[in-house]
Amino acid sequence: MIQALLVSGLTLILAYLTWVWGGLRVAWLPPAVWASCGLLVILLASAWMTARSGASRSRPLWRDAFFYFGLLFLGYLAIQWGNAGRVLYFDVGFSEWRYSQPPHAGWPSAFSRVESAQMVSWFFPAWVAGLTVRSPAVRRVAISGLLHGLVYSAGLLSIFGIVQFLTGTRLQYWLAPTGDGFFASFGYTNHAAAYFVLMGALAAGFLYREIFNVGPTGSRSVYRTVALVASLVLCLVGANLSLSRAGVILAWALAGFVVVYGLIRGWNRLSAVKRLNLAVATVAVLFVFYFAVAGFGKNEILKEFEVRKPIHHRLFPVLDNVNLAMGGRLELDVAAWRIWQDHKLLGIGGWGYRYLLALYLPPEEWKMIAQSPGKANVHCDILQFLAEFGVIGFGLMLATGMALMGPLFLPAKYVRSECQAPVVTGVSPVDAARDGGYYRREKVSVPRRDPLWVMGVIGLSLVLVFSLIDLPFRCPAILCTWVVILAALPKVTGVRNQDSQ
Repeated sequence: MIQALLVSGLTLILAYLTWVWGGLRVAWLPPAVWASCGLLVILLASAWMTARSGASRSRPLWRDAFFYFGLLFLGYLAIQWGNAGRVLYFDVGFSEWRYSQPPHAGWPSAFSRVESAQMVSWFFPAWVAGLTVRSPAVRRVAISGLLHGLVYSAGLLSIFGIVQFLTGTRLQYWLAPTGDGFFASFGYTNHAAAYFVLMGALAAGFLYREIFNVGPTGSRSVYRTVALVASLVLCLVGANLSLSRAGVILAWALAGFVVVYGLIRGWNRLSAVKRLNLAVATVAVLFVFYFAVAGFGKNEILKEFEVRKPIHHRLFPVLDNVNLAMGGRLELDVAAWRIWQDHKLLGIGGWGYRYLLALYLPPEEWKMIAQSPGKANVHCDILQFLAEFGVIGFGLMLATGMALMGPLFLPAKYVRSECQAPVVTGVSPVDAARDGGYYRREKVSVPRRDPLWVMGVIGLSLVLVFSLIDLPFRCPAILCTWVVILAALPKVTGVRNQDSQ
C-alpha cells in the first residue's frame, strides 16, 4: 500500500511537471509543491513505522546523507527567501547605482522574496523525488516500472511536439502565444532538447537490456521492444525538431554511441545469424531516424546552423560556414564570475544575477540585455548557481548531488545473507537479535556492464555537459527527472538483497 502511494504520487508529480509548461510557469508550480509535501509525509510515516516494526533491515531515511544534505540546502534557500528585500537606489556621494542591504546584513539573502521562493519550488520536489526512489519501501521492480513509464511518456510528448511542429503553430498548446521558440510542453527549445536527449539515452538502455536479456526483466517481450524502439526514435527526433543547435549535436552524438555500443556489445554475445539481424535492424532504425528528421525539419535545422556573422576558423576552415556562435555567453560567464568574486561565501540569492548583471557589464553592452530577456540567465548553470548561492549554498547542493552519485560509481558493495552461526567478528547475540539474526557480509560487484547503467550514465552526463553552455537544471521537469534517474540507477542495476527486489 505504501509503495503504491509513493510510486503513484511520484509518477503524477513528474508527469505534471513535464506535461504542464515543463514546470516553468510559476503560477502552475504550487500543485507539484503541495503534492511533494504529501509525498514527504508518507515517506516519513513509512520510515517511522518500518523502524518501529523492524520489518526491514535496509538503511532508514535518517541515515541517508542525501536526506541531510538536501534538507540543509533547502534550509539555506529558505533563509535567502526570508531575508529577501533589496532595492536599487542612486548613491549621490559615489555617483553610482547601488542596491540596499538586506533586512539582516551578513546573512544569506535575495533581492525578491517572490523570485527566491521559486528556488524552493524547484528543488523541494526534486529532493522529495530522490528520497522516494531511495526509500526502502519502494522496491526495484516498482522503480523499473516508473522509469519505463517515463520513457513511454517522453515518446508521447515528442509526438505531441511533432504535431505542433507540423501544424506550424506559434501558440504553445495551440492556446498561449510565446515570444521565443517552443517545442512540445517546453517554452524554451534548449530545455526540450536536453530532456529528450536524456530520455532517449534511458530508452536505449532499456532497449538493449531487452535485446541482450540483461537484468531482472524476465522473458523478452516483442511489444515492449517495439515500444522502446519507438520511444528512442521519437526522443531523438524530438531533440532535433526542437531546433536547438546543441540539442541536434548531442542527439546525433547519442545516436552514434547507441549504434556503436549495440553492435560491439551484440557482436560478443550473439550468434552469426543474430549478429546480422542486429546489424540490419540497427541500420534500419538509424535510417528511420534520419529520414524522420530530414523529412520533417531538415530546412529548419539547417537554418539554425547558417552563419549570420562570418567567422574564420584558422584550425578548422570547414567550420566557417557553420553557425557555432555562443550568443554572448562568454560575456555573461565573465559577469557571473565577477559577481561571485564579490559575493563568494553567501551568494546573491535566487534570480539575483539578473539584478546585478548590468552593473558588471560595460554600458555599451546594456543594449544586449534589453533586447534579449534570456540574458537574465548566465546560460551556464554551474556559474549561475555559484553566483546566486555562494560557496555555502553551492557546496550544499553539490554535496546533495554527490550523495546520489556515490552509490552509482562504487566499485563494490556488501550485502547481507542470513546464516545460523555468528560469522562476523564482534557481533553479539543481543546485536544479532536486534538486527534480525546473524548474517554474513558478502562482497558483490555492481554490474556496470548492464546497458541501462551505461546508457543512463551517458544520458545524465550529456545533460551535465549541456549545463555548461545552457540552463537545463533551471527547468523543474528536467531537474526532477534527472534526480530520479540518478537515484534509481544504483537501485535498478545494482545487486540488492531480498527486501529491495
